[in-house]
Amino acid sequence: MTASGFLQRAGCQRRASGGASTAGSPSRSAAPTLFDLAARTLTHADAFALSADQQVVLDRVRQCLADEDGPRAVVVVAGAAGTGKSALALTLLGEALRAGRRARHATGSQAFTTALRKSAGHGSRATQKLFQYFGTAADTEPAGLDLLVCDDAHQLRATSNTRYTPASRRSDRTQAVQLLETARVVVFLLDEDQAIRPGQIGTRDYLTAAARASGATVHRAELKSQHRHSSACYDSWVRRLLGLDGPLRQPAPWNTGKEPAPRFEFRVADSPGELEQLLHAKTELGASARITAGLCWPWSDARPGTPLVEDIVIGDWRRPWSVKGQRAVNGLPPSPLWAIDPAGAGQVGSVYSAQGFEYDYGGVILGPDLVWRDDRWITDPAATRDDALDGATAADVDLWVRRTYRVLFTRARVGTVLYSADTETRGLLHELVNA
Repeated sequence: MTASGFLQRAGCQRRASGGASTAGSPSRSAAPTLFDLAARTLTHADAFALSADQQVVLDRVRQCLADEDGPRAVVVVAGAAGTGKSALALTLLGEALRAGRRARHATGSQAFTTALRKSAGHGSRATQKLFQYFGTAADTEPAGLDLLVCDDAHQLRATSNTRYTPASRRSDRTQAVQLLETARVVVFLLDEDQAIRPGQIGTRDYLTAAARASGATVHRAELKSQHRHSSACYDSWVRRLLGLDGPLRQPAPWNTGKEPAPRFEFRVADSPGELEQLLHAKTELGASARITAGLCWPWSDARPGTPLVEDIVIGDWRRPWSVKGQRAVNGLPPSPLWAIDPAGAGQVGSVYSAQGFEYDYGGVILGPDLVWRDDRWITDPAATRDDALDGATAADVDLWVRRTYRVLFTRARVGTVLYSADTETRGLLHELVNA
């Protein structure tokens, strides 16, 4: 496919327009992101146009909150990437606050929570405190809240203890139990296939069992309407491509062409430079774009007054990772704000700075940690530079690496460009996308 052909018509009709974004044409940006609308959700009911499945959850939570004399309630909501979990979470928080209820939002992601504090907080400490981490939310006085909304609950851990937790504050209670104790109504939103690192244990069954053991009434729901991608079948295609639906299901061609659908642009680049050029053409037209990669290259610390180290080297193409850590350096955003700060566009992001975020166009570089050989994916634990995977079994690394790439593949709303540093893998991608 030529550069001018960086366009594929998706094989499935997009199901719903609820959520922050709708797909645009190749010449313009998509609609505002979740973070553009985060502040409005706290004061207005119309920030997001909810789909029918989101509305079902909203109505259920309303009923649970209204039943003040009833048992404590837990709502467990599952949904794939782009099904509007975070938009729903903010909607629930905003409605509860506007009704005068005591409510908080919590996640296990430092990047996501930091971005919400910045975008919705507007310098207000009181507003920023509405957004907590699972560990800090667990410190809330028991039954001190009417509603606790736990987004990205797949990142839940066994306990809230960390190496920095003083001995006087350590607890032998599970993190789930601590969170369940904080509010009369607790909502967990999760995508089990976005659990990508050791210790992340949040699943529907685990949370349901913990809630029932605590004496709470449990309600379960699933979100299926697609709000991020202009193709409702994109995430399922990615899952099948990466073998997350089982090894017996071989990757399928991307575009069946059997149904009319909104346009989703898709391209496989033959070099990282070509990938970058394709994305640059979109940003010139006002779209947002980011490049991400598997953690297969060193990630150097940033130093004030010194350019970022160009750690990612592929042939004669060299680029730096995003700034490591929580502080801006030389005008470049810290890792948690890389995806939403315009100054982050010049660096490559990892899954730690991309998970939970979205942008119009995404470029994804597959490193040597995941390659296609014969008729299957081969994961090489030695190729990853992610310290979090040190000591993990080969089977766990295999699953977590493939899940990591699924996260990176599903950040884009309008189009995706893929590049693999491996020739055989790149050939597979060309065959599938151009079929």
